[in-house]
Amino acid sequence: MEVRIFLSQAARSAPPLLAPSFALVTATKRHQSTQQQPRLRFAPSPTGLLHLGGLRTALYNYLMCRKTGGTFVLRIEDTDRARLVPGAVENIQDSLEWMGLKPDEGPRYGGPFAPYTQSERLDLYKEKAEQLIETGAAYRCYCSPLRLELMRKEAVKRGEQSRYDNRCRSLSSAEQTAKHTAKEPFVIRLKMDPHVYELQDEVYGPTSLRVDQEGDPVLIKSDGFPTYHLANVVDDHEMRITHVLRGIEWQMSTPKHLRLYEALGWKPPLFAHLPLLMNADGSKLSKRKGAQEIMEYKKLGYYPDALVNFLTLAGGGFHRNEPISNRLYRLDEMADNFDLALVNRNSCQLNFPKLEEYNRQAVRLRLNSPPEKAKFLAEVQRVVKEKYGTDVTAAVVRHVVEWAAESRLTNINDLFAADLEFVWVSKPRDEKAGEPFTTETKNLLLRVADSMAGIPDGLFDRSHVQEHLQTVVTEAATDLKKLMHAIRLAVCGVTKGPSVGEMAEILGQREFVRRLRTVGMTPDVNQSIN
Repeated sequence: MEVRIFLSQAARSAPPLLAPSFALVTATKRHQSTQQQPRLRFAPSPTGLLHLGGLRTALYNYLMCRKTGGTFVLRIEDTDRARLVPGAVENIQDSLEWMGLKPDEGPRYGGPFAPYTQSERLDLYKEKAEQLIETGAAYRCYCSPLRLELMRKEAVKRGEQSRYDNRCRSLSSAEQTAKHTAKEPFVIRLKMDPHVYELQDEVYGPTSLRVDQEGDPVLIKSDGFPTYHLANVVDDHEMRITHVLRGIEWQMSTPKHLRLYEALGWKPPLFAHLPLLMNADGSKLSKRKGAQEIMEYKKLGYYPDALVNFLTLAGGGFHRNEPISNRLYRLDEMADNFDLALVNRNSCQLNFPKLEEYNRQAVRLRLNSPPEKAKFLAEVQRVVKEKYGTDVTAAVVRHVVEWAAESRLTNINDLFAADLEFVWVSKPRDEKAGEPFTTETKNLLLRVADSMAGIPDGLFDRSHVQEHLQTVVTEAATDLKKLMHAIRLAVCGVTKGPSVGEMAEILGQREFVRRLRTVGMTPDVNQSIN
């Protein structure tokens, strides 16, 4: 099926009032001659775990594939051997699967262009590099690391941009042969033409990129591994990639890639560069600067649908028929509404409070679905057992979760915050909370317990608890504030947390009364709260 035909079908099935994507239509027309369905790739380097910036790139590639009926490819670009992070490859794949962005092809999934890991494709890169040398588009450079470092220092002294001076371009054939015969270490460099490259960027539009201030880039390093530039271009061609969606930081490297396509006689794919994601303070998100990785969000209790909706707020690219905070969009809805023509060109600051809001919605969605609610409650039981060694019944968990969902439940970990630990385990009294319970205080606690036990079934809520407490205070002629303090210590062991009425609701009548009586019947000390 032609891409043009598929797009027209997609447009017919799109929500009302959505205009067809100019960028997608343009991209389609340029590739009609190939009769090829779109193929896009997410190509991370395992020099760090997957974080929000990489996830946004993967998400947009995935959505464009689903919008156009294309193929989503995962390729691992592990040629920077010095900075590889153990476990990063598994982390990237696990993160994509957890987010619902499972690739159609990749290291874990196979495909017609395997292998999908660059360290397993070295012979191919060496073959293409030698081909470039034979055609005069590349050359071996024998400059030592010491010479290159001295050049860099001299440039810094002069206040100039450091660049290679292309010295080995002018080596004679005899000099090249002599050095090669002597087995001198070398790298392979691409001969760059010092002119302005014109790029039709699918996001930023016509873009002029200058390279006259750069030296010839390295294609093959001295260790035999390719640089990003060569491996990226070779693999995009060999894997039939039609569209390259990547971060704007790679736009300046595009002239090198266009030069490689030209030198190898290949037609380049379409390029679309995505704006930078920034922290709220304007600093750049970076996996090298401790940006929170995706599986850490999972541990913190965030859900995939909350994260992907959060990312769609940063960078644009979507038609929306309703306010963005009204509900969570599913991935298939995002794909229907995705439009490269609407991607922002300016850097985007992430609004992390919006992630909290989205995750509250994600929690409520799960609690409104009986199967999902059962999973949620079971997970709470598991965590309680693991964290506190306590077995709690499903009924208790359901009661606590339903209470918390009304006001404070952003993620599952909120249920285990310090001020709610009393729900799952009877904590000892905080030593900083004051003197031990006195005889009079314990008698009052027993009186409160009897009053609470007398509240009829179905009426044990904070309003009735408050009424009964006021009655005890009046009849005992005691101080309400001090009594509340004593109840809080008896029930939860700390001086801060939910109100006494809320604690009663959370624990339920039976457990609330039990804890009051347990403290009330302990050996006493002759002191007073009055």
